[in-house]
Amino acid sequence: MQENNFRDAFPASPPRAGQVCIGQQTTTADGHFLDTASPGPPAYLLLRSLVELSSVCDVELRLLADVARLVEFQPGQYVSYEGDESCSHGFIVSSGRIALLKSSSCGKELIVEVLEPRDILGLLIVLFQEGMPWQLTARSLQKSQVLMVPIRDFHSVLNSHPTLFRELMSHIVRCLHSSYTLSRRLAHDRVNVRIAAAISSLASMADGPKPEESPMTVTFTRQQLADLSGTTAETAIRVTRDMQREGLIDLSHPGQIGIIDLHTLQDLADS
Repeated sequence: MQENNFRDAFPASPPRAGQVCIGQQTTTADGHFLDTASPGPPAYLLLRSLVELSSVCDVELRLLADVARLVEFQPGQYVSYEGDESCSHGFIVSSGRIALLKSSSCGKELIVEVLEPRDILGLLIVLFQEGMPWQLTARSLQKSQVLMVPIRDFHSVLNSHPTLFRELMSHIVRCLHSSYTLSRRLAHDRVNVRIAAAISSLASMADGPKPEESPMTVTFTRQQLADLSGTTAETAIRVTRDMQREGLIDLSHPGQIGIIDLHTLQDLADS
């Protein structure tokens, strides 16, 4: 597809924070200019790798890839804001990690989900809340790339493949189960149990050995751990220091959590 076709499909308008404009300048939710990568193999290969889209033929995926754009975000940059009513794109994580957050009226944030590569929840949130503002804030935890997908184009794919709804609904049900577990923990579990559960859940994101091996290292600050556990940074620091003294984790490297005894952490999380 040629550049002028992109402009015909997406009329030129002043860039707005939180909105990606195909074929023209792009701004992130916090107003930073980002250069968009050209369409082609990276976007197509990401779409082709998704289990949820395995039934879609190559031709349709290539057409979808042609109107999608890979966008790079630095740590701390916002992909979207809660309450944004202008977003016409969903996103799929290509690399890095994106946190989905809910904010209280006083500005306290709770991480409700951490999206890893090939996670499509950032697409589903927009897809199934058409006409509603964004319900979550999305922020990059580390240098990340996301594939911004126009919702109207993805709707066309869905209309051609009604069976896709089953795959997408399965993904949503898994996310709902995770949210219910989080709600129960916040309401009933002790803070050390919540933090143990949060660290255990991060094992799949470990840099280095696999979750069944030890030690593992997760690039995650204790402020982020506090946001994931529904507590304060001070409490997270106190509890993780206790865990370090007990030989469960290693905090010797700033911004990282070394997981030494995953099994004991999981037992504590299940207590």
